[in-house]
Amino acid sequence: RGWQPAGRMKMYLREDVARSVPDIGYEDRSLEDVGIADPYIFGLSELIPDVILGGPGTDPGTFSAPRGLETDADGNIYVADSENHRIQVFNPSGEVLNYWGSFTEAISGDASEGAFNQPWDVTVGPGSEVVVADTWNHRIQKFTQDGEYLTSFGTYGIAEGIETLWGPRSVAIDSIGRVFVSDTGNKRIVVFDTTGNPLSEIGVGGVGLGQLDEPVGLAMGLDDRLYVADTWNQRVQVFEETFPDLFEAILEWPVEGWYGQSVENKPFIAVSSENHVCVSDPEGARILCYDEAGSFLDGWTSPGMIRPSGVVFDDACRLWVSDAGTHQLLRFETGFCNSD
Repeated sequence: RGWQPAGRMKMYLREDVARSVPDIGYEDRSLEDVGIADPYIFGLSELIPDVILGGPGTDPGTFSAPRGLETDADGNIYVADSENHRIQVFNPSGEVLNYWGSFTEAISGDASEGAFNQPWDVTVGPGSEVVVADTWNHRIQKFTQDGEYLTSFGTYGIAEGIETLWGPRSVAIDSIGRVFVSDTGNKRIVVFDTTGNPLSEIGVGGVGLGQLDEPVGLAMGLDDRLYVADTWNQRVQVFEETFPDLFEAILEWPVEGWYGQSVENKPFIAVSSENHVCVSDPEGARILCYDEAGSFLDGWTSPGMIRPSGVVFDDACRLWVSDAGTHQLLRFETGFCNSD
């Protein structure tokens, strides 16, 4: 009041927060209410998960803002339990098999090996190695399946070199063990070999085909095509290797979602055994699925699902979803992979 250069200001609250604040006049509004036509409206349904795991907490089997997910050859589920700074592993029945990690912060000195600062993603390689995006320590760590530390690579930097990372959000591994990292803050994907040596980078900041703006979720198709959630460009991009360690964008399709640019609106992506592609829409509180050419197939919301984040298909083509808002894992029957 009385500050002459200032005009009226607006404060924006994330929708799930607004619902929890009394007496602010919040009303649920559809996309149409704010002038955005939702092309998915007639393809969306409401699904009830057939399995729900966890809830808020720090004990094994509970979560604090779970993010990226992965399954291994035995059907075990790996979870980046982000704000508990650990990885948890569950068997297909939902029982805790293992967990490891604690908090460490690179900014205060050398970050401890095997500890994390908000890990956002985890994946499992063809040799059963477990690779983790240690997001705010700006590095990638590699472990055995039992959680034994093996190595780490990447250092903090604003793209001064190919090995420098700024808030890596996701990791994917191809059939020969190369590690693909979404270097989110640097608007690119960095490719490392199996031992962590940098090989190449994919993309630069921009809106054209092959350019990226806030890339987050990564997933590998069966043909080693790389699928990328190009968040702030509101699209999925697909990259293919054209020369050794060099990759070219061959396909893109729009995602009518991912409107916000908050720290929570960071979508992940999953590819089924038949190349169905599903993405999370965190602030839209829904899942959207496409065929491999980008045609919309199906989508759903779920009662109580607040902020879906990580997504992964299991070997029965069921989709596991981490809900960073309710601190749970949800499993949905998709019905996609019934070609038999």
